[in-house]
Amino acid sequence: MQWKTMFQVAATYVGAVMGAGFASGQEILQFYARFGHWGLVGIVFSAVMFSLLGWGMLDLQERWKVSSYPEFFDYLLGRRLGRWADGLVSVLLFVGMLAMISGSGALFYEYFGFSRWLGIFLTVSVIALALWFRGEGVLWINSVLIPLKFIFCLGIATAAIFLVSTGDGEGIAVLPHPIIKHWALSAVLYVSFNLTLAMVVFASLGKIVQRAGARMGAVLGGVALGLFAFVIGASLLRFPDIWGLEIPMVAVAGKLGDWPAFFYVVVLWLAMITAAVGNGFSLVSRVVDSGKVSYSKATVILLLLLLPVAGVKFSQIVQLVYPLFGYLGLVFLPTILYFWRRA
Repeated sequence: MQWKTMFQVAATYVGAVMGAGFASGQEILQFYARFGHWGLVGIVFSAVMFSLLGWGMLDLQERWKVSSYPEFFDYLLGRRLGRWADGLVSVLLFVGMLAMISGSGALFYEYFGFSRWLGIFLTVSVIALALWFRGEGVLWINSVLIPLKFIFCLGIATAAIFLVSTGDGEGIAVLPHPIIKHWALSAVLYVSFNLTLAMVVFASLGKIVQRAGARMGAVLGGVALGLFAFVIGASLLRFPDIWGLEIPMVAVAGKLGDWPAFFYVVVLWLAMITAAVGNGFSLVSRVVDSGKVSYSKATVILLLLLLPVAGVKFSQIVQLVYPLFGYLGLVFLPTILYFWRRA
């Protein structure tokens, strides 16, 4: 039973962080690869932080017996700041959905040559269908598609590193970033941003992650995240000529041939849908819990709010908005360490 819990927690941790932005290569490019080989050092640093903070986060949730993320935020920050954190998470979920829908438009444009808006409308239609079936739709679409995402992402990146001889990245220049100036700060901000979302998932699971083996599962999840990110980062460093693309990992897959690129595009698009559906369900459920609007009405309002802004570039969202939320989420890292150490 302990091994089963360990695996489930590790998989949940990886799933909470490794969204389509991760698999597309855009997150790894913006937060790590743009700093050259120091970015790979940053990935190792992040993996250690994910493991350490994941253990501390689950340890505190077990001690406090929390069963929801607003309750966990109240323990960490107090009631007033806890409400602020609850609002921050709602905005994060909305931006996460926006990033996935925008990314799907970029995917259709860069690979198939179709209009961005065709990809956007098609993706929103599938999301609406999945949300219509509520929790069952979310569970089904994730259980089927997430394993495919892991296999293709790791397999394509590893094959590109060892099988493709062109595009040596030696001596690549460090690209400037408008917000982040140092690889170590970038690594901390990436953990800060993603740990907030992981807290939401773990706190919502309640007693399920308060069993023996759960904390070690968080450590294994941190190691797995480091491994996935390192392989993707190394593959991006091999081909700096593709860094200007919205979906760089599709170009990496294209180095292996047309069919690997096609399958990667399909899996990545499905991964964007799973990430958007998960964020959308969490956000809609949070609105419904307030008792002010029904589930179906909240879903329609959410999708109508997303469509007008879905044309924003995927890379701009990752480059500018994600780091800003990383800064806002920095309050959680020292707070978790403080309470964990005190406990």
